[in-house]
Amino acid sequence: MFCYGVDGYSIDISQKDASTKFPLTVKTVSAANFYSYKIMVRKELDNHLLQTERLNFIRNHQNKLRANKYIHLKDAVGRQNVDADQLGKLVVLPSYFTGGPRYMHERAQDALTYVRHYGSSDLFVTFTCNPKWQEVQEALLRGKKHYHRPDIIERVFNRKVKELIDLLTKGDLFGKVRCHIYSIQWQKRGLPHVHILLCCRITRLENRISSDMINKFVCAEIPNPDVDPLLYEIVKANMIHGPCGLLNKNSPRMKEGVRSKRYPVTLFQETQRGEDGYPKYRRRSTNDGGFKVSIKSIDLDNRWVVPYNLVLLRTFSAHINVEITSSIKSIKHVCKYVTKSSDHAAFGLGKTHNTDEIKIYESGRYISSSEAAWKILGFHIHDRYPTITHLDVHLESGQRVYFTANNVAERIENPPTTTLQAFFQICQTDNFAKTLLYPQVASYYVWKNKNFVRHKQGQNVESWPGVKKDTALGRVYTIHPNNVECYHLRLLLLYVKGPTSYSFLKTVNNIKYLTFQVTCKALGLLEDDNQWDFALEEAALCHASSLWTKYKDDFSDDIRRQYYKQHIENNITYSELYNKCLELIEDFVLNLGGNNLKEYGLPTPTRSGGLLENREYLKETSYDLNVLQEIVLQNEPSLTEEQWFVYKQTLNIIKLNLGKCIFLDAPGGTGKTHLINILLAKVRSSYGIAIAATSSGIAATLLHGGKTAHSAFKLPLNLNTIEIPTCNINKQSNMANVLKKCKLSLG
Repeated sequence: MFCYGVDGYSIDISQKDASTKFPLTVKTVSAANFYSYKIMVRKELDNHLLQTERLNFIRNHQNKLRANKYIHLKDAVGRQNVDADQLGKLVVLPSYFTGGPRYMHERAQDALTYVRHYGSSDLFVTFTCNPKWQEVQEALLRGKKHYHRPDIIERVFNRKVKELIDLLTKGDLFGKVRCHIYSIQWQKRGLPHVHILLCCRITRLENRISSDMINKFVCAEIPNPDVDPLLYEIVKANMIHGPCGLLNKNSPRMKEGVRSKRYPVTLFQETQRGEDGYPKYRRRSTNDGGFKVSIKSIDLDNRWVVPYNLVLLRTFSAHINVEITSSIKSIKHVCKYVTKSSDHAAFGLGKTHNTDEIKIYESGRYISSSEAAWKILGFHIHDRYPTITHLDVHLESGQRVYFTANNVAERIENPPTTTLQAFFQICQTDNFAKTLLYPQVASYYVWKNKNFVRHKQGQNVESWPGVKKDTALGRVYTIHPNNVECYHLRLLLLYVKGPTSYSFLKTVNNIKYLTFQVTCKALGLLEDDNQWDFALEEAALCHASSLWTKYKDDFSDDIRRQYYKQHIENNITYSELYNKCLELIEDFVLNLGGNNLKEYGLPTPTRSGGLLENREYLKETSYDLNVLQEIVLQNEPSLTEEQWFVYKQTLNIIKLNLGKCIFLDAPGGTGKTHLINILLAKVRSSYGIAIAATSSGIAATLLHGGKTAHSAFKLPLNLNTIEIPTCNINKQSNMANVLKKCKLSLG
């Protein structure tokens, strides 16, 4: 919570506001800006309270609202002395809560549905709000800035986004749009921006966009200031990245002295196709006809231009990055990015408790005043076209039922109708429905009042009077393979047309099978298990030692070639070669948490070097000591008083071998990463092994020699699905020996 005060004035926070638990920050502002700050704070509080009330409702009604499979509910209530409040599984944070993990998962699955139906997307557009728009400036009072009135910013940007979507979808700027999806996001200290994914009918040559077509839609060059001075000024103000790097080491785009983006890029005379899904746009040098702009007295050429579209840039006069995408790799990246959840990492010490998804969501939630205004005004955060209908999958009498202690009996007598049951019913009476697969039903029928009804709008279907095809798509919910029968039921629904019942799906060539899994095998949808029988039979007839004897030359062939490349003048005997091969095999097995090769009937390698033969140990002790010492000498004087205190305390603990745990807590941007890197260099250059383990791969890249905790300590990938999660490190493994010698572990 932010509390602002000036000259005896203060914001009147009601008792309801005061009871809400927010971190308190006190700020002093001028009297001129006090009213604007009051509006901004009120919007933040209102949005926090609104979300908190919704979350509290979900949490407080967990015991009243239960969910269970219908067959389980019916069987349980059939017994005597059963309390309805003890039935079912708690619903923690449902998918209809905007921003929750299930909500984000469904958005990602919907985006991939477009990819499966239409193929790769064609364009990725990023549109950022421009606070200098005339509409914003005219609405501000004298002396006010855009950050004083986030409500004005959000209203104007919402209107601009609608205009942009209309221009792209109805104006056919890039061709006929078949589908689109967009997401509104806010940087923690920035303006709102929208990411748009488009799949268009762009003219193609052999299914590939030509260089001329790319140049027609996307430009990455500075315009001629004499021919088009207006566009030149817009590009200069909005589409120049940086400068950063050697030209400006203090740029916010510099992270730990390294450019965080890919600029400046390479100059190209003509547009070329890239390997990462993005083309290499034409960027001519000044000698080949390119132009320059001057930013902060620094001349920049086309290497610093963010790709844009001329029409969009002229229309909206803002930062609008337009990228041509063509590979599935870029699609996966975009789908993940536009549906990412909150950025947070949490850990705790103590006994394991059940996961509280609401608490996890609240702990990682950050809502700026700009985002709060957007949500209070009721604007959409996500939007997409065409419509996607979610289709249920469940076993017979296995649909999910929501009930309370007061309506259990009524729910048993009249369980809700699901989309799967309605599909069975319509296939019994509608001949056209019998020609459809389950995912196709949404294109011809609309889900209305628990029934499928034919679309009244759309294209007429040839030879089927009264049937129309709409743009809507169907997505069948995913099923984990551990749920064997339901998983194979879903597989049948993707291949069998017009099923009328569960029994219909189990029948193949007038033979009714007992399970859906056996039915899938009969239809050839699953590979036969005979291959595993042959493999096990072959393994039973031979021993691992005989396999090693037969193929040891083939196993060690790569090692022999690598050795000759590195040791041209030395000779290696076959016994040494085989021994080295056995060492590598044993290292691999031990890293997986297995046993020594002796346990598998293979020869045991001779290890003469002890830790020197441990690849993990060599990796942690192979740093250049001169470079590490230079890092320490250059950076120790730059430490602040607080950093120096933590630095000396940590080194003293290591020197005295006290084995303590230090928790470092500080706001972002205060130099935690800088301090940790100096500690790593000092310990590695003076004391021995230091391991830098982080909770995410992005954080690991910021530390010298950093790695994720899952990689360093062999943690299970999903801790929530394992009852007793443990580190998968064998006592005799290489990693175990490294941990025994470790002086400092950072995370």
